[in-house]
Formats: sequence, structure tokens, C-alpha cells
Amino acid sequence: MNKNLIINYINKITKQDIEKYISKENIQHTKEEIDLIYESIKNDYYEILNNFQNYIQKVKDKLNPNLYNKIIEKYNKYKEFIE
Repeated sequence: MNKNLIINYINKITKQDIEKYISKENIQHTKEEIDLIYESIKNDYYEILNNFQNYIQKVKDKLNPNLYNKIIEKYNKYKEFIE
């Protein structure tokens, strides 16, 4: 059930939503990182939801360390909702 809610949200999310959230968290980021996150969410959500650890390792080198660590932190905080 929770995954269905997430998928519905994914269908509506925009790059601006992502950038606004990251900015609110005071994390330095580039346009390329926003693009990567957006494209990952839109195109690879199934893999992310089912095998986050492997997926995040694939993109680790494309994210600055602070952003990468924040993504890990947020995942760990909310993973119970996803499962």
C-alpha cells in the first residue's frame, strides 16, 4: 500500500520540488545533481524502492558527499514507511 502512495507522488513530482526540498535542507547541489535525482526517481523508482542500497551505490560518484549522505540519512529515516 505504501509503495502505491509513493508511486502516485512520483507521478506528480517536479524538478522544482526536488530543488526546493534540497535547498530547504541547506545542501549544496548542482543542476546536474538535481537532474540526476529527478531522472532516477522518474525512471528507476522500481529499482530504488526494491533495492535502494545497490542503486545508490551506482550513482554515488555523481553526487557530492553531503548530498549523498543526506539521501542515505533520509532513506534510513523513512524506509519503514516504504516497506
